[in-house]
Parts: sequence; structure tokens; C-alpha cells
Amino acid sequence: MESTHALGMFFAMLALFAWTGLSFCVRSAMRDAPLLRTTATISTANALIMIPVAFFLMPLSAFRPALSMTIYYIVALGLFMVAGSRLTYYFAIRRIGPSRTLPVATSTPIITAFIAAAWVGEPLTLKMMIGLVLLAAGVIFAVRADPSQDANLPDSSRARMGGWIMAGITVCIWSVSGVAMKVVSSDVPPVAAAAMIVWVGVGFSWMIALAGSKAEAGRWVPRANWRWIAAAACCQTVAIPSFVSAVHYTYAVNASAITALQPLIALVVAHLFVREAENITWRLVAGVLMTVCGTLVVILVI
Repeated sequence: MESTHALGMFFAMLALFAWTGLSFCVRSAMRDAPLLRTTATISTANALIMIPVAFFLMPLSAFRPALSMTIYYIVALGLFMVAGSRLTYYFAIRRIGPSRTLPVATSTPIITAFIAAAWVGEPLTLKMMIGLVLLAAGVIFAVRADPSQDANLPDSSRARMGGWIMAGITVCIWSVSGVAMKVVSSDVPPVAAAAMIVWVGVGFSWMIALAGSKAEAGRWVPRANWRWIAAAACCQTVAIPSFVSAVHYTYAVNASAITALQPLIALVVAHLFVREAENITWRLVAGVLMTVCGTLVVILVI
């Protein structure tokens, strides 16, 4: 158990850094671009990169689920995790910025712990509950922090509230998806599972983009944004297979807790590189530190 747990933690760390980088790439990719089409474009680039990666690492037999129920899970994850949660996550980043979105969006262990206990029988201990309380308190502090000063973000309180709500919806989708991916990876190798989820999700992403195209102000992605779209797709190509591998080798709540360290890394990146836009306040710092402390408590549960 110790060796598989360590392997799961390694893959979770890869997902952590990839997803943190993704949040800042998306911030630039969404600038002056239509939300739905840009989201679908990033997912398409992600799916294209996954083709050589998946078939280089996995034989064709790995893409054949033994259980018919696994196919339904893959389709549901493609719809909700790829098409749905990416849209809500990107919307939140566009409204409140990455350093405000991450403390909320990465609080998935709060919900994942209870879902995993009920669904796949993972343990729920007092030490874990203490960590989850700290995580929840950290999210509250982050939400109450002063808003980002990025001139490209909306300045109305109503628009910012929409960003917080979308970040909360992202939490719910990611929490259920994390446990569902653990179920899928028990029947299909993690890399194959991640690839199929991404490929299915592209179709749903474009269905949403085309259905909502008339409501968007712009139809084309600015040329300057394409390098950020490519960078975001590369981050996703690393993050999703890594996270599926993490939940395969260790408890889903532990993998989610590792990825919940994203706010701390994002805080450092925001302070060093986008200081003027991502103003760092004491409430935001306190919220991030409490989130990290709660994460460390959860990680100690093996």
C-alpha cells in the first residue's frame, strides 16, 4: 500500500503543477475572446495532443472497457468534467482571476471525502474532518478577500458574484468526477481512461459552443491568444492522465488534497509575475494558508 500510495502522490503532484499553470494560461487565452468557442478550442487541442500520447503509451486493447457501465461513466465524465466544468472554471477565471478562483475550485476534498466514503468505501476519520474544516475556513477567507485589480476583469459586484458561483459549481463537478474516475480507472488503464474522457468531451464542448454562439459577442479567437491556448492544452494533457493515475493508485481524497495546494503556488506566481493585477491581500493569504494546512492534514491520512 505504501508504494502505490507514493506513486499516487507523485502523479497528483504532476497534476498539481499542470493545473496551476493551466489557470494562468487560461487567463491569457480568454482575453478578448469568446468564452464558449475558446473553451471548445482548448479542449480540441488537448484531444489532438492526447492521440499520440495515448497510443504511444497504451495498446489498443487498453481502450476496451470490460464493463458496459464504464462506457456510461466515460460519457458522463466527458459531458460534465470536460465540457461542463471547464466552461464553469474558465468563466470563473475570467470573472475573478486565477488567484481568487483556485482557493474555491480546489476545495474538492471537502465534498470528495464524503462521496468517496459513500461510493467506494474510503475511510472518513476525525483527522480528515479537521483538515476539511480548515479547508472550508480557508475558502471563506479567500472569498472575502478584496477583488483582483486586473483591468480585463469586470468590476461590478454582480459579475464577480457570478464568478464565485461558477467556481462553486466547478467544485461540485470535480468532486464527483474524481471519484467517478477512480471507478473508471479500475476497469481501464488511467491514461486510456483519461484519453477517452477528453475525446468524448470535445464533442460536448462544441455542441455547447455552437448552441450558444449567437449569445457571444465575438466569433473568433484573437491570433495573439493561440499560443496560450496551446500552452493550456499541453497543461491539460499532463494534468488529466496524472490525476486519473493518482486516484487509481491512492485514495481519491488524498489525490484531491494534493491538487488543493494549487492556491499556494498560484499565490507565489501571482505575486512574482502579475503583481499589479492579482493584488495579494491578507485575507487571501490567510485563506490560502488555511487551505494548505487543511490539505496537509488530509494528506497525512493513509
